[in-house]
Amino acid sequence: IGCSSKLLPIASTISAQNSNPVTAVMSAAIEAVLTTNHVENLTLVTEGCTRLSVQIKDTDAIRQSLSIIASPMMRISHQAMDIMRSSSSVVNDGGTAARVEAACQTLSSCLCGLREVVRFCERPAQDLTKSDNSTWRPLADVMSAIWPLLNDASSSNVCRAHEDVLSCLLDLHGQLLASATDLVAPHFSQLITFVVQAYEETHLPCTLDYVGDAVELFGGKADEGAEVSFNQLLAHLSQRTYVYVTQEKRPNECPQVIRALFDMARRYLLFCPGALSKCPEFSSLFAFAVACLAECKGERDSTRATLNFLSQVIGWRTLRLSEAAQATLEASANTIDEAIAQHGETLTRTCIGGLSGGGPQMLWPAYSECFFAVIVNAIGRSNGPPIQMNGHASQNTVAHQWIYSALSDDTLLGNVPALTVEVKSSVLQLLCGLVLREGLKSKPRVKMLLGDFGKICKGDETPDALIAYSLS
Repeated sequence: IGCSSKLLPIASTISAQNSNPVTAVMSAAIEAVLTTNHVENLTLVTEGCTRLSVQIKDTDAIRQSLSIIASPMMRISHQAMDIMRSSSSVVNDGGTAARVEAACQTLSSCLCGLREVVRFCERPAQDLTKSDNSTWRPLADVMSAIWPLLNDASSSNVCRAHEDVLSCLLDLHGQLLASATDLVAPHFSQLITFVVQAYEETHLPCTLDYVGDAVELFGGKADEGAEVSFNQLLAHLSQRTYVYVTQEKRPNECPQVIRALFDMARRYLLFCPGALSKCPEFSSLFAFAVACLAECKGERDSTRATLNFLSQVIGWRTLRLSEAAQATLEASANTIDEAIAQHGETLTRTCIGGLSGGGPQMLWPAYSECFFAVIVNAIGRSNGPPIQMNGHASQNTVAHQWIYSALSDDTLLGNVPALTVEVKSSVLQLLCGLVLREGLKSKPRVKMLLGDFGKICKGDETPDALIAYSLS
């Protein structure tokens, strides 16, 4: 990569492979790195060669260079597929299993390398024209060359069942989706069918990650028919996940599936909100998210993804969405508010419990974000002029009751000696007071206060840290 600018003049002036030392070096480098079975080295060499190739001005030379880069990986991939097919009819002994596993690892590496070709081979359309002045895209040639291999791998039971192969295959599809959305669009329905089938068979998180990528790219452009399709897709994947975590594994045994599900759901909210809010599974999905916070027991990735999803759904009015998206969510506001009313107290307890020692400190910001969203919604003052507190009038709010219930439960807080009745009362009044007086503007101070509360519970600070909030 670093020396490509110096090699470029050589590559640009000589187009014949047999007289071009640069293409000869690229060919030798790709062939050599493929023998190492080292994925990181392969991706780095592939990236460097591809970056160099697309800097060449001559379109025929670019096409030739990209073929030199991709062809060895495609050849080896097809050989790996042949091994898988031939082994499927052989009695499954130790030797056969080892050969299939080696073939799967080889295929995974090659798919990772091809992903780098897709990632770096595109150039601005105006930079490349054919002799007849029609636009030529290197990526179109690359996609045409690798598509049969992708279809072959997608139809293979062995590939779908192997986590590394499926993950690399979907990474490559995801890169194609990002780099050549227009070229992939005609095949999108076929791809989603494959992804759903793979999820039903394996429940691997990479399948849900791909759906999230697709929602992000197509959701904002979706017409009513496409929104309905995404809606049905979310409902189906949610239902399959419920079955999986109730009949096969508990959420804490498959945290990456939980992480992927709620990352995907959050992207639905941001890029195709109608498909989420109108989904018949919305209420069940919300309840499932709340349950997963308890089940995953503070596991980092799954808990953070779930908290982020809930925070943004609950606080959707504060998101920077288009007017159309805001209108869509406004139409479903009652459904969202009903879910919050039903699960708000549990969420408040979960967040307080996470901050007081039930979750790792790295998740405190996520717990605080979710807590703030719940309390603002419960108080019902997300905007407008500040409301001055009058004594303890806030005790009549639902938010006050939820926080009071959580702070009064010593089993939830872990019997922290520093949390006396007076300290708990102070935390309660400070939290409600900040939100009532300042509304959304109180968010930074509320999160700081919750952080200090967590440190008091942990023993890193004394209750005197709360005095500063009382003085301002």
